[in-house]
Amino acid sequence: MSKIHEPKRVIYYRDAENEDYAGTNINTKAVGADFPFAPIGVIWKFLAFIAYYVIAIPLVFFYCYVVCGFRVKNRKAIKKIRKGGFFLYANHSHFTDAFLAPIVAFPKRAYVIVGPDTVSIKGLRSFVQMVGAIPIPQGLRGMASFLDAIRLRTEENCCISVFPESHIWNYCTFLRPMKSGSFRYPIHLGVPSVAVAVTYQQRKLSFIKQPKRTVYISDPFFPDETLSPKEAQHKLQNEVETFLRDKLETYSTYKYFDYRKADETENA
Repeated sequence: MSKIHEPKRVIYYRDAENEDYAGTNINTKAVGADFPFAPIGVIWKFLAFIAYYVIAIPLVFFYCYVVCGFRVKNRKAIKKIRKGGFFLYANHSHFTDAFLAPIVAFPKRAYVIVGPDTVSIKGLRSFVQMVGAIPIPQGLRGMASFLDAIRLRTEENCCISVFPESHIWNYCTFLRPMKSGSFRYPIHLGVPSVAVAVTYQQRKLSFIKQPKRTVYISDPFFPDETLSPKEAQHKLQNEVETFLRDKLETYSTYKYFDYRKADETENA
């Protein structure tokens, strides 16, 4: 990767899998078995439609395309998923990653699997659920209801996005370790997946320091029914990681934040 500027910030890390640089500092509340993972009431559905299509979608498209400089490549790949829901797997390098599924799947409805902190913001839980947040429960008691919600949304022909890196590393240009359990959903449900790589490039206008983003969409990956569920899960993870790593290494040419492994640089 050619170095064409000095990064705004250099971050030294030790644990690429567990360290978190999102800086949200949210007081996380537990998500248990009694949490309403997929409300289905008529009034809720109406308000959710307004929140998603009337409020969120216009703001998302404006912010991503105009402010952040999004460019999307291979959108036609989504047309190969003729019917039904699908999963979207992406690298996790900015809070705007939550907007990827609405952009990629539009006009289909999109949801995102999130941590409990997303639905812990006082006064905003209902709204963030209406615009697509489905939190992962803490403990096994809520997992059945969580999985039922995921199944329901795929049966409604929706897109569900997953971020197997778990933690946000702002403007990170390389792929970090991905949690293998994140790839069990499409295998269990028998639905396709796509990988979406968010890459970073320098803006042509030098006074805009934050990088633009070029988003690459893979062709669909379908569950391999000739393999055992565990083997099919590993195959899907390998396909997704290969696509993401290739796109990041090839097209992320701007290090706005430079992440360096501490034990490799302390003595440099």
